[in-house]
Amino acid sequence: MTGTEIYKRTAAYDREARDIRLLAPHWKVLLAFDGQRTLAEVALSAETSFAEALPLTQKFLDQSWIEETPITLDQYMKRIGARDIAGTGASVPPAVVLHDPKKDVPVPATPAPAAPAPSMPVPPKPVAVTPPGIVPPPLPIAPPPPVKPPEAVTPEKGATSKSSRTPMKLSAVVDFITSLVGNISLGQLLVYRVFLRVPPELLLAEDIASVHLANDTSLVKGEKLQKAIGDAIEAVTKRTLPDSVFAAA
Repeated sequence: MTGTEIYKRTAAYDREARDIRLLAPHWKVLLAFDGQRTLAEVALSAETSFAEALPLTQKFLDQSWIEETPITLDQYMKRIGARDIAGTGASVPPAVVLHDPKKDVPVPATPAPAAPAPSMPVPPKPVAVTPPGIVPPPLPIAPPPPVKPPEAVTPEKGATSKSSRTPMKLSAVVDFITSLVGNISLGQLLVYRVFLRVPPELLLAEDIASVHLANDTSLVKGEKLQKAIGDAIEAVTKRTLPDSVFAAA
């Protein structure tokens, strides 16, 4: 599911509605499927994250309570924000690839050509000889530089509000970035912009090569990588990461 699908409630739902038992937030999602809004818009209207709406939608499909409504190509392109149909690529955006391991394979260096042997012997450099009986004056010794007292360490701008001992949930970071624009397609582009600002060597240190736009189970434990992600989000969106993106201690 990409978030652009449109679902509507079925006749089976109408027959079984009085016997269905769901939690109140799940009812809010089910009743939001009206055949007009996309899955991403349904999640926003029901005040549910996209990651939580996906398994609920699959459950409703399995129970035959909802079904997908076919749309035209023009409707689809309008919903994902594409202006030129001919220039549109894949309909399902791939994960944000942050690193290609193949590019890190070292290329064997070409050995430098051996220097040609000199045709003529190099004369030795002349050595200055002090005449006997003359003692050169001693060289002045510069005093040691003054030792500066240690400066007070102040928190860096954009530092995360939690301790580095608390891991950061990557899926919660993606959901937070996507929620800032209220549109799943524009949210995906915003995720691309943010993570392109994160230094790749910090991502490689924690074996993170890509960021999936749904159900990403990766945890960010390093303080430097947490701060780099927070700085990138602040630079692109002018927002600060909330404490909810960190896993419970």
